[in-house]
Amino acid sequence: MIPEQVLDDQQAVRIEDALTNVSGVAFGGSRGGFDTDFTIRGFDGVPILRDGFRQFGVFGESAPEIANLERIEVLRGPASILYGAIEPGGLINLVTKQPLAEPFYEAQLQLGNRGFISPQIDFSGPLTEDGRLRYRLNALYRNEAPFQDFDRNIERFFVAPTLSWQISDRTDLTLQLEYSDYEGPSSVGLFASGTEIADVPFDLITGEPSDFIETETVNVGYSLEHRFNENWRLRNAFRFNQQDYLSISAAPFFLNGPLLFRALGNRDSFDQNFGVQTNVVGEFSTGSVDHTLLFGVDFNRTELTDFLRVDLINLRPINIFNPVYGTFNGVDVSALPIVINQNTQTNRFGAYLQDQIDILDNLILVAGVRYDTVNQTLINRPNVFVPTATQTVRNNSAWTPRVGIVYQPIPNFALYGSYSRSFTPSPFTDT
Repeated sequence: MIPEQVLDDQQAVRIEDALTNVSGVAFGGSRGGFDTDFTIRGFDGVPILRDGFRQFGVFGESAPEIANLERIEVLRGPASILYGAIEPGGLINLVTKQPLAEPFYEAQLQLGNRGFISPQIDFSGPLTEDGRLRYRLNALYRNEAPFQDFDRNIERFFVAPTLSWQISDRTDLTLQLEYSDYEGPSSVGLFASGTEIADVPFDLITGEPSDFIETETVNVGYSLEHRFNENWRLRNAFRFNQQDYLSISAAPFFLNGPLLFRALGNRDSFDQNFGVQTNVVGEFSTGSVDHTLLFGVDFNRTELTDFLRVDLINLRPINIFNPVYGTFNGVDVSALPIVINQNTQTNRFGAYLQDQIDILDNLILVAGVRYDTVNQTLINRPNVFVPTATQTVRNNSAWTPRVGIVYQPIPNFALYGSYSRSFTPSPFTDT
């Protein structure tokens, strides 16, 4: 876990900067320069959750903003009991900041090279005299020039208001909203020549200086907790996420001597995620043995529209040692051939049961099981590869068990062992 104090001390700007503190986690780069990819224990495609909710879509979670984070949790190993379809390596969970009971006001300005500037605020406190209604507001603006000579800077605006209401001594409700607007160049990085990176300048643009990405993201939801008594409590949470993505770029396809052949592409995707989680946690005893029982269900629906135009025939070269840009000037991107025109709806349902058994003060057993079912409907509309519309329906389901034991012979030393499985249905089809 990376607490807020470490994030503040490090003055981390990007999530990959903060995760250098965690062993076994490797940054895998960014796709197009706007999102992030991580590897845990050798497994790539690590999902990034926000307050326990995963965002599905074309690119998953876009580059997360770190200013609104209370801490970053890294869970290694299969985690399907609580979170469903997760890669075996583990997951990264971003825990957002919550309203405070005491007034808090913070403003800061970060400055750096390449014209980096990032003013931001973090305000919080009670809205009523009894302190039952509290708020928190995080906001920032960031602008910096890329290390390559693109036509536009990297620019982001982010705002996250949160409202917390203590309805009664036993019931709490939190409402959250996050809005992010990102604009920046589309950079696919350098390329391999044989077994090495091509011997070209690090800041070489392999596409066009005008290549860009724009993405707008909205997250909204609530979290509700009700405590029936000291031993039993109910938690319910809902999240809605919407992401609109647009890019125009000249993507490199292959290298022939000094000439790099590129294809102009235009991608426009729009995805929406609806997620709800409900669980009950109870503590009870059977004789001298203490139990912490967890039962829960979750549901997620993803609706995705993905549209891609690429001219795969009229590839235009550039000399990597003496690049001259502008070969795509005047090309009408709206007239490029359609290579992807898809609509996808995915429904995911899961139910899980887990019991933590305190056999002795220093001996704990955890056992649980989860059931997942995933239904996906993919509609391929006509494009250069699919002359007529097609529809594919897939259903996947699985049981995933988990069992673990912890033995602590002395206070500062513990032995543990565990067995678990992971369930991740493939998102690809043969149509």
